[in-house]
Formats: sequence, C-alpha cells, structure tokens
Amino acid sequence: MENIKECLDGFALPASDGMRKYLGITEPVGQVGLTCVLYFRGGHLPEVQAKACECIREYVQILGKEARCCLTPAGRIVMAGKRGLPLMDEKQVSKLQEKNSFAASYLVSSNATREEFDHHPPKCMLGVGLYLEKMTPRYSGQWARPDMPSDIPLERQNSYIFASFAPSLFLVDEPPIPFVDLVLKWCQRLRPVNGTAGWGVTRACDILYAESIRAFIAPDLLRFPGLDMPDTFFSEVFTEHIANINWLTMLNEELAARIGGPERLKALGEDFPIAEYPGGYVIQAGPRPELGDRNKGDIPRFYARVHELLRPLYPPLECMTYLTSFALPPDAGPDYDIRVLGGKPDDEKHLHAFFEQWMHRFD
Repeated sequence: MENIKECLDGFALPASDGMRKYLGITEPVGQVGLTCVLYFRGGHLPEVQAKACECIREYVQILGKEARCCLTPAGRIVMAGKRGLPLMDEKQVSKLQEKNSFAASYLVSSNATREEFDHHPPKCMLGVGLYLEKMTPRYSGQWARPDMPSDIPLERQNSYIFASFAPSLFLVDEPPIPFVDLVLKWCQRLRPVNGTAGWGVTRACDILYAESIRAFIAPDLLRFPGLDMPDTFFSEVFTEHIANINWLTMLNEELAARIGGPERLKALGEDFPIAEYPGGYVIQAGPRPELGDRNKGDIPRFYARVHELLRPLYPPLECMTYLTSFALPPDAGPDYDIRVLGGKPDDEKHLHAFFEQWMHRFD
C-alpha cells in the first residue's frame, strides 16, 4: 500500500538544467496532485468570511496529521503542536477589517519544516485570500484595455480559495468525503464566479518564490493538456473571464449565459454531467480526471469539448500573463542562459506564441 501511495503522490516537476546551472535551484518546482481553485465574491461580508473559515476547518480535518504548518493572518509561520494548528476564524478577519486591512489571508501546508516552507512545493496546501477593501485592477490607468475590467466594485471583487491534495487521500484511503463531493460542497458555500478542479500543480508556499518559478512550469502545461496551474495572484483578471478548464469547471450564471446558458451546457451530452449550485454550474468533463500527454499523442477528448465551448470566456492572449511572464525560445538548449530572458526583442513574440500554443493544446 505504501508503494502505491508513493507512486501516486510522487509526481514532482524537476527544476530545469538552466535553473540548476544559473539559479542554483535544485528542489522540484512543482508538485502534481488534485487541486481546486474557486474565485468567489463577497470576501468583505461576514457571512462569506464564515463560510471560507468553514472550508479551512474542513480541509485541516481531511489532512489530519498531514497539516503540519500554517501561515497565519498575522504573517507568522507556525508549526503544528500537540493541539494541531491555529486556524483563521471570523473574529480574526473582523479585527483585520476594523483596522482597514486590505485583505485577510491564511495558508496551510504539509511541509514539515520552515526551510521547506519557502522553496519546496508541498503535496498538500490550502490558501485563502479574502479581499476586504476595493483594489485597483491590474488593467487600469496606462495599462487599461477595453476587453478587461478597469474598475471593479467591491461587491464584484474576487476572493479565492486554493486547495491541493495528495492523490492518495482520495484514490487509495477511504476519504472523509469524495473529491467531487467536496468541490460541490464548497461551491454550495462560496458560490464561485468561476473555478476549476482536477489535476494541477502546487508551487512553493512563499508567494514571491512561487511567482518567480511560474515560467519554468509553463512548458509542462503544453505537454500535459489536463494539467492546471491554478492562479491566485491575478484573481481580479477572472471577474469577467475564466483562467482555464479542468475535469470540473465552475461557471456562474452570468458567464454561462455568454456561451448559451444551461441549455448549451446540457447539450454537451451524457458524458458531461452538469451539477448546479446557487447561481452557477459545475461541468464535469468525462468520468475521471485526466492529464494527457502530447508527447504520446494522448489528448483528453472530453476536456477538448469543454475547452472549445468555453473558449469565448478566456482572457485575450495579451492578458494571459497569469500563465507565464516569459517563454524560452524554441531553439533554447541546456546551455541557454536563462538570465537574459525578458530583455531581447523577440521575447514578447515567443511569449505570445506560447499563449497561442496553450489555447490549442487540445488540438
């Protein structure tokens, strides 16, 4: 049994030769597991805050002893003691709101040491961000675009929850609650604008480090079409657009109406069960989550159908920087100096080409 668990939970994405050579990074850059990300509104409201804290308690209960450390709303890394971990609750969020704090955030990880917390991607992680004040969208001012929101009212502003699980929690052991049921339960609570669940990448807990290695994981998103790299750094981009599709894809009624409403979703057929939550829908692409592998000609055909249907809901190519901020040129070999990326005239062209390839990864 332990060998089966190790096989299921041991899919780590290694650092590239360039990262090892020029950046001195030796640990994996990502951990593949079952992930769920939901973008939801109302993070400034007490009733939504209470439901998000309920999800935190449920997640820690599912992990049990695997919940080894947390990053508190005060920004402290705390290792689990005999009584477990301190959890974020509604009172803490309320106090932050009284102090006019911009956001309340909390993170739980299966990392066993403080050293692992910074740079090692955990097998299990939960991140919650509740936005308490109105923020300035990324695409405003001199970066404004007509097809992206430049002003977002507080009541339409996205908060987020991201959860990742070691696959063996659901595929080997008898889980407290099956994966699909858990996602549906959280959708019932938080009523997401949109979101995804299925195979995904977990990056390191330190947000700055996690953002710095995002570009080196991006090529795996082309090879494995069913692999998601859930984003929480650009959550405001997804107020009017989706970030991705996955085995489970969540849409609120507003987004669903833009591609034909519930009738068009149900027209996908019996291989695509549609579940409803208050104000939205969950699309299931086939009977099980798939990774696929373009190197072997393995393309998840159920995912491809959902991808094509929801294509109008993706951001424009120019706004897909949540995938990666730069892309290696096609002729880059093991000796390519990655330190010069971002400063060459053709770098933007390579980046745009990457986004186009990603949008055709199911072809």
